[in-house]
Amino acid sequence: MERKLKSKYYINSFDKEGKIYDKKNRTLLLVIDEQPKLMNVMENGELTVLNTLVLIKAFKEYQMPILATEQYPKGLGRSDQRLVDVLDDDKIYPKTLFDAATCEVLEFIEKNKIKNVVIAGAEGHVCVYQSVRTLLDLGLNVFLIEDAVASFKEEQKNLAIKTLSKMGAVIYNTEMALFDLARDSKDPHFKIISNLVKEMRARE
Repeated sequence: MERKLKSKYYINSFDKEGKIYDKKNRTLLLVIDEQPKLMNVMENGELTVLNTLVLIKAFKEYQMPILATEQYPKGLGRSDQRLVDVLDDDKIYPKTLFDAATCEVLEFIEKNKIKNVVIAGAEGHVCVYQSVRTLLDLGLNVFLIEDAVASFKEEQKNLAIKTLSKMGAVIYNTEMALFDLARDSKDPHFKIISNLVKEMRARE
């Protein structure tokens, strides 16, 4: 049967014969500016950090690339310590631009032939919005994790998500991303994915 849906809607896509192939090394998680001085005044800031930690655990389980940015850390401080504890420090880039598609990030994307970028962070209507817009403009597939994105007000985030969706971003939530990474209950990593889902659901 001929496939009609574009591959950009899949974190793990299919080859021409319809068989699943692994694109995980070409899918990047980009964590944008999850610094306590910002997150503490965001609506759902804590939820964003918790869901970002889940995404990081999943990406680490699959040995997939992860980058993070920090907005003006001299003034706003470092990322949430829980994130710093699980991220590689040399993969956390300071910035003053709102757009997280910095020279370092774009260099990593080009060098590693990244095709898909999964986005979490803050603020949804500022740094996240500008970053996603740039990445889409560069022809990358962008998966925006709506329950791992925060703004000062939810209405600001929601407007950004609506606009970015019209631009071509795929709007996901954390659970959708986890199951799309695994794709199969026989996946050797699925037990970890399942436990992460249980961890999320236990919070509710």
